[in-house]
Amino acid sequence: MRNNFCRLAGVCAGLGIERIDGVLLDLGVSSYQLDTEERGFSYRFDTPLDMRMDRRQSLTAKDIVNGYPERELYRIIRDYGEDQFAKNIAKHIVQAREKKEIVTTGELAEIIKGAIPAKFRQSGHPAKQTFQAIRIELNRELDVLRDSLDGMIDLLDDGGRIAVITFHSLED
Repeated sequence: MRNNFCRLAGVCAGLGIERIDGVLLDLGVSSYQLDTEERGFSYRFDTPLDMRMDRRQSLTAKDIVNGYPERELYRIIRDYGEDQFAKNIAKHIVQAREKKEIVTTGELAEIIKGAIPAKFRQSGHPAKQTFQAIRIELNRELDVLRDSLDGMIDLLDDGGRIAVITFHSLED
């Protein structure tokens, strides 16, 4: 069933399911999403900035990059990307969008690359953490997780389990 974790209780109620034995949460982005160019999740391709997990939602990564104030960009890059250059990246994004709207992943990746000193660009792609931050903000990934867990626990039958697959510290 296509839905969001945060709607599990409502979906179960709609199906007449009062208790469940288990929940498996697979958090974050999938390799399929990263490899599908038109989804706009990856800095490996120069495609429109999208990053929506659910394409039915109207807000996109382009909206965040071009619409959030500098302090909010800084906050999400710092908090969700855990990037030590968050302040400089946010500043560079705002400066670039004042000249021209940022519409592609390639444009954003180049702006980020220019905001990080060359000696710090050796370990992995410089845009990785910022792309993660924008994706998490756009899809409300941590909010959904936080807001869903109590309801999932309430649905569990005696002896039921919740298992979580996660790949980065924020989700942990």
